[in-house]
Amino acid sequence: MRYDRFTGIDGVYLADLPEPVAGPGEVLVRVEAAALNPGALPALHGSSYTPGRDLAGEVVGLGDDVDGFAPGAAVLGWLSSWDAHAQVVAVPATQLVRKPPALPWDVAGSLYTTPMAGLGAVRAVEPRPGETVVISGASGGVGFTAAQLARRAGATVIGLTSSAHFELLRGYGIEPVEYGDGERDRVRSAAARVDAFIDAVGAGYIDLAIGLGVPLDRIDTVVDYRGAKEKGVKALGTIDAGGLPGLAGLAALAAAGDLHIPIAAAYPLTAVRDAYRALADRKTHGRVVLHPQELT
Repeated sequence: MRYDRFTGIDGVYLADLPEPVAGPGEVLVRVEAAALNPGALPALHGSSYTPGRDLAGEVVGLGDDVDGFAPGAAVLGWLSSWDAHAQVVAVPATQLVRKPPALPWDVAGSLYTTPMAGLGAVRAVEPRPGETVVISGASGGVGFTAAQLARRAGATVIGLTSSAHFELLRGYGIEPVEYGDGERDRVRSAAARVDAFIDAVGAGYIDLAIGLGVPLDRIDTVVDYRGAKEKGVKALGTIDAGGLPGLAGLAALAAAGDLHIPIAAAYPLTAVRDAYRALADRKTHGRVVLHPQELT
């Protein structure tokens, strides 16, 4: 998949390129699944990079100075070059971990950008047993992962979301509170005290956290970087989640059924525009994934 036309989703196209060669320290991977991420949508209106990072697939070649991988191994990871939406890619070995056998390809190809942001946010606020954590956007990709991880840490989790997702959150032990006008009062009714706050939405949620009396060092946003700087709160996410060990930990949890990463839809590479339109529609709960080996 390529993008250099600056016209939104209609500017996405497929190109036949020579198969990459694995350089020193790189692994050649045949991509089986590669998630799309909402953060790429604004870039389709003014950036020349190909917006795809997450990937999972099979090792088909090795460059020099690579240890720990062999052809045929199943792996997952990310590409800092943003060009993971391709049939074959060369990936630094330092950005790959082995895929647990029980982990579905679609989940493996969805673990880096968004779930790692949830992990990074949870690490930033350090929830403890008996504490209460509020998470905005709790039914979205980042928020849903963060909510599950905060629950695993022993915290009570209040998830701000729409009423359509109340049943979903309750099924994972997350107390839903409807977002929108009056949400501060609704949170206060649900919890006498809020110890930490994770913002996966932006749009004033730092102010809400401060208004709820949350200490500044227990507030993290993965969206509102300007607000974080102005208000003195944290803005930690994907790159702060512990790199390969953090990714491997998420993969192990997901493979064991202890972390749910929902998949909303999967598309062949030739339907990449449809995949991005589904992502932009935002009516589904879960990840939208490309299958690069499927062309129809």
